[in-house]
Amino acid sequence: MKKILVSALCSLAIICSAFAQEAKAAYPYDRPINIVVPFGPGGSMDIAARILGDYFLQKHKINVNVINKPGGSQAIGMNDVLRARPDGYTIAFPTFSVLATTPKLSNVGYDINSIKPICQVTTLPATMAVHKDSGIKTLADFIEKAKADPENTVFATTAAISYQRILFTKVLNRFHEGLKVRHIAYNSNHEVSTAVLGKHVTAGVNIPANTAPYAESGDFNVIAIAGTERHPAFPDTPTFAEIYKDQMTPEDNSWISVSSWGGFLTSNKVSDDKIEILDKLIKEALQDPEVIEKFNKVKIDIVYLDSKDFMKEIINSSDLVDSLLQGRKTLD
Repeated sequence: MKKILVSALCSLAIICSAFAQEAKAAYPYDRPINIVVPFGPGGSMDIAARILGDYFLQKHKINVNVINKPGGSQAIGMNDVLRARPDGYTIAFPTFSVLATTPKLSNVGYDINSIKPICQVTTLPATMAVHKDSGIKTLADFIEKAKADPENTVFATTAAISYQRILFTKVLNRFHEGLKVRHIAYNSNHEVSTAVLGKHVTAGVNIPANTAPYAESGDFNVIAIAGTERHPAFPDTPTFAEIYKDQMTPEDNSWISVSSWGGFLTSNKVSDDKIEILDKLIKEALQDPEVIEKFNKVKIDIVYLDSKDFMKEIINSSDLVDSLLQGRKTLD
């Protein structure tokens, strides 16, 4: 009898151990998660990915590999994710252009229907700044200068067709019909800020993280920003929606506050239950005080949206680009 009891207890222990191992090995704890950042090291998405990766390791023992895959206007990194096995262990951490512009400008092998959103992590609203010595204090001043001296009034953004250029060109077309302002494209947000600092351009339409240091030092006047409300780093700077509120129609509300989003995407073949697990883990991380502090330190705003609402934001950004490009491949 005693032998039977011992044997039964041993069997129970083995079964419990097996269940425990199975639970421990369940997704996403059994293998490292690969976060593909379609930019080089050191940018906002790369830094945010590494902060989140550290949280997952410390709090959940989930190993995260942050893989930088720059190039092709984010298409190289996105395609790597879409070619990976759709098991939820390879996800992308791109921004606006990966879906809103890149697939519309060239055949990259994917479009908005190829992906599933996991969640939005941050937004990077278009932030327009001028040099402190320019004499420009407001967006209205910039517009007046552009009218008076079109040859010497230039705004800069990253890339020939970036979110920042798309939004500001839409503003010009909608509220200043017929006014053409010269544009220069640079390779990075850092280069845009450097161009404004060196007075090589009249204004830079950039992102908060690259504009804030110069605003804090007093070198830049920040004259307008996208988004639904004023940015905490620039409390005295009105939004585009505020500036044009008396001229806006209900249709304008669909695009004027659109920001460049930064969030997690994966293949449309990944199961919804894994999307939900990842969404909950990322949301938990973004509510952690240490993560919040780290994001604040590098001036990355936490603007979380779940999968459903993130998809709405992706569609809004895509619609904004469609309304301006109308099938063209260039804004020039």
